[in-house]
Amino acid sequence: MMAAIGQLRILPDRRVNLMKALSLIKRAIQVRASIVVLPELLNTGFYPENYEEVEPTIEDELSMILKLSERKDITIVGTVAEKVEGELYNTAVVIHRGEIIGKYRKTHLFPLLKEEKDHFTTGDQLVVVDSPAGKLGLMICYEVRFPEIARYLTHKGAEILVVPAEFPEARINHWRVLLRARAIENQCYVLGANCAEGEEKYPGRSMIVDPWGNILVEAGDRQEIIMAEIDLGEVKKIRKEYPFLKDVRKDLLTDIFNLEVRK
Repeated sequence: MMAAIGQLRILPDRRVNLMKALSLIKRAIQVRASIVVLPELLNTGFYPENYEEVEPTIEDELSMILKLSERKDITIVGTVAEKVEGELYNTAVVIHRGEIIGKYRKTHLFPLLKEEKDHFTTGDQLVVVDSPAGKLGLMICYEVRFPEIARYLTHKGAEILVVPAEFPEARINHWRVLLRARAIENQCYVLGANCAEGEEKYPGRSMIVDPWGNILVEAGDRQEIIMAEIDLGEVKKIRKEYPFLKDVRKDLLTDIFNLEVRK
């Protein structure tokens, strides 16, 4: 199947961001992608002035994207600022045919970013979503630095790790290494969607990585869409031929593997 990443340029204008995201999704549909991943906080970015403008429900906030996807056989993933009973969450959504089929609220907020830690509330559950494009383990930006999260999601069935992000230019080499490491460790595909340019100079470099850790395609530093053919049969094949995941000592990692996951 075709996997795509819409590398979005996120600006201080929420409405423009949503329209640009919509345009990238339309391009993914044109190339018959089965899944498209967009960056972190595709509606607001880390611009606090945008947080107040967010609609009271996530369905209202994403109404245009939900409407577009109603008759299209594509799975859409990205994160948005979500309001819930006076709290603000950095929430990853999985959309298919006009419905939100899965959500994950970021559990690890970046401690060095005031625009995140001072405004957002942490989630408390790790999530694997069984989507038409495969079983998706959801991680957001900073969380790619936590291999235990990726491993837990893998042991809960994830075939693809999806990582929407706003990863900064100063540490972009870490991003490139960490995405490949998570793929190699967990013998799965990794779709890392970073944002590009904007006032904070995010450098893009979104990537699709295969279960061997090979970079199938990598974006540049501008808004664009990238794509690559992926085969979930390769995940099963590699895990069977090299059954390294079966050697994980769960009895020594009870604090991780006894966590509850919501599908």
